[in-house]
Amino acid sequence: MKKNNKIALIATVVFIMATILGVIFIPQFLPDDNNTTTNDYEDISVEVAYNMINDTVSYPNLIILDVRNQDEYDSGHLNNSILIPLGELESRLNEIIQYNNTEIIVYCRSGSRSLSASNILASNGFFKVYNMLGGITTWIDAGYPTV
Repeated sequence: MKKNNKIALIATVVFIMATILGVIFIPQFLPDDNNTTTNDYEDISVEVAYNMINDTVSYPNLIILDVRNQDEYDSGHLNNSILIPLGELESRLNEIIQYNNTEIIVYCRSGSRSLSASNILASNGFFKVYNMLGGITTWIDAGYPTV
């Protein structure tokens, strides 16, 4: 075999191996834009939440989920909200699973727990999850009512 043929053969083999390895390993490092198993949630302001809550025509079955603890809830909460503390949410999803395709506004005191709760809901098949930014603290600061 001539020297040029050997070089061409080695180059071809190296190219084929690099292509195969690229096909196997590169997709692991790329973002998965087509992932259909994970749903997203949407961050909304307290103003948007207030408007959604008061728009019973567009949101007739809206759920308001409070993920604070019982003491916090008892000291004031959004009207008609359901209390499921964040630490209990995953084990109590069966209580709200029928609302998986219904708009759900999630809130807490300042927004941290509602962010975690929104991720839990979204990753468990809830499709219309809205995380209320700033929590009930921002809600009250905006002058909106609590009960």
